[in-house]
Amino acid sequence: MCVNSPVKKLLLIVMIGCLLGFPVKSQENFVVYQLHVFNDPQEKLLLTAHQDEPFLLLQAINFQEDESGFKKWDELTQVLDQKIKKDVGNVRMLSELFFTTHQLMLKEYAKHAYFSKTLTDGLYDCVTGTGLFALLLDRYQIPYWIVETQEHVYIKGEIGGRSFILESTFPDKGLITGKREIKNFESQFFPNGNSSNLNNSPIGIGKVSELPASGMDLNYIGLRELAGLQYYNDAIRKFYEKKYKDAYIQLIKAAYLYPSSRINDLKSKMEILLGIISVDTQMQQVSLQE
Repeated sequence: MCVNSPVKKLLLIVMIGCLLGFPVKSQENFVVYQLHVFNDPQEKLLLTAHQDEPFLLLQAINFQEDESGFKKWDELTQVLDQKIKKDVGNVRMLSELFFTTHQLMLKEYAKHAYFSKTLTDGLYDCVTGTGLFALLLDRYQIPYWIVETQEHVYIKGEIGGRSFILESTFPDKGLITGKREIKNFESQFFPNGNSSNLNNSPIGIGKVSELPASGMDLNYIGLRELAGLQYYNDAIRKFYEKKYKDAYIQLIKAAYLYPSSRINDLKSKMEILLGIISVDTQMQQVSLQE
């Protein structure tokens, strides 16, 4: 994930808060107030009612009323439909899909990009770039898996009996085929026995060149979980901006879509920091002690 945000820092804040009596207070002497989980009804609709429509679900976090994103998506798929209709089922099809998508849609890498901004402005990170390619592979019925590591996501699939990788953050060399090349690419993500980052740091999902050595096994996820990681990344960003309540709200949504140990662990630590009393089961509001 894109950003290093030490849990050590979070735990230090919690410990200091406990020592100073803020925000952790006696359960017998506190004022309860609420945070609304959804300030945008459109976000709630997309997140809760469109989980089987990943193109919409991925846009929930920062939905844009601007229709230009939908138009650009339609333009991309129309171009691809024409280019690859003669190459369905072979590796050349992947080449057309990968490089045309970068040419027409994926314009500029940006940490913690929103999928809606990927569609409208061409800003992408590994989460939104992977999401875009996954949607295209679904469209053309090409089997694939989304691979999650401690700090990154990418696509691995198979076409015509050959394995391939789509690495969205490598515009020129991100289509990887051949057993040796795939093995070399994935070897950088294998656990190296150093679990300090895994235990102490919530890490944003990011670009391969930015990554430290991994301490997490490869995990295979779907588009719903990828949407959850988009919320997790946004929570990390808000945490660094010291918007702790906003970060926690994003973690609630992240855990709703993808209740992974990483997301739930950070969510639990934020509950200690903020003095969370309860979370509405319908994700309407959060009660905190003030």
